[in-house]
Amino acid sequence: MLTKTLSIITINKNNAAGLEETIQSVVAQTSTDFEYIVIDGASDDESTTVIGKYTDKINYWISEPDTGVYNAMNKGIDKAQGIYCLFLNSGDILVSPKTLDNVFKEVEGNPADIFYSDMIKSTNAIEHYPKILTMNYLVRRTISHQNALIKRSLFLEHGYYNENLKVASDWEFFLKEFWKHKSTFCHIETIISVFDVTGIGSQKCLEDIHHQEHRIVLQNIFNELSDVIIDYRVFYKTIYYDIYKNYGEQKILVFLLRICRKIMILRKHVFSFFVKSKVK
Repeated sequence: MLTKTLSIITINKNNAAGLEETIQSVVAQTSTDFEYIVIDGASDDESTTVIGKYTDKINYWISEPDTGVYNAMNKGIDKAQGIYCLFLNSGDILVSPKTLDNVFKEVEGNPADIFYSDMIKSTNAIEHYPKILTMNYLVRRTISHQNALIKRSLFLEHGYYNENLKVASDWEFFLKEFWKHKSTFCHIETIISVFDVTGIGSQKCLEDIHHQEHRIVLQNIFNELSDVIIDYRVFYKTIYYDIYKNYGEQKILVFLLRICRKIMILRKHVFSFFVKSKVK
């Protein structure tokens, strides 16, 4: 059996309607240079019935309990045989039946480790990513795994997704590959998928977990530099960044970071004072 260029991996838990939309977008592809893997987390809705309708188009599927999103994604990697992996979660859809044909033509002959495209959201908004990815960008934001072809050998050589994280492991993986392993990233013009904004990664109730895990990720990757990076992320969101961007040099940046930190500490003290006063 010839190795396919791509393994598309779809994970699902109790999202039968979204799963069917995803599967339909995959099986409609005019390209055949891919395999399709579906990992279901023991859904108790109609998900397995949906999968059953397309078993002749799915190379491998399983429905069993998992410990979370990244555990399910790792199960998919274990079964994948393609050169690259694309993680298209239930609810996400490939843009058109010609998407993979267009992607394969665009990446042909390019040995990059990770190809990524801009992303269309299910609200029709488009998320644009930089043509040249930088650490400056990645420490503040990430690219979409639904719009990234990741060389499978990276997982085998550098490790799978971190299952100790609930929502930030894909960001950690991209950071690790860029910073530690110097993997090559290449932006492509063909937009791969439409991202379902109702998915777990977009839920407002997970914002606190996002913040907690982002700090953990930065500590995991940058070690003693993590405090500086965290300061920078906070600094970037403030008016001081605009001042530095327009007028700053390195010494000014350090000075402004110190001011920013002192102001934030002061704000915490003031907030704490008013909370205590209110309690009294």
